[in-house]
Amino acid sequence: MRKLVLLVLLLAVTTPASAAPPGSAQNFLDRAHRLKSKGPFAFFDSDYGRLKAEATAAGKGIGDDRIAAEKSGRPILYCSPSARAELGSFEFIDGLDAIPAAERARMSLKEAMLRVLQKKYPCRR
Repeated sequence: MRKLVLLVLLLAVTTPASAAPPGSAQNFLDRAHRLKSKGPFAFFDSDYGRLKAEATAAGKGIGDDRIAAEKSGRPILYCSPSARAELGSFEFIDGLDAIPAAERARMSLKEAMLRVLQKKYPCRR
């Protein structure tokens, strides 16, 4: 019994923490790539709705932040023609892929989406 407990503890300690934490851009990207590999069957995967909801929530938060910055006179962080910027799903995935993996693992989905928007809609300063 003691050997079994030690084995379980050893496996728990030595297993790499390769999975990014939930809510991170890397976690989102990993799940999106998994769904993308399913082709049209991805729409039937239960994770599809969750990914869509996470992306929508991050985008809404960024749009709300921009509106609040405009109202308070603070500088805005991306310069799209409107507060609700257009960003296609494949464009977003490609933008996430362009962020180095080490940074993606530490970024929230909202931070990563903001970076993609800043690249697409840079502000002339």
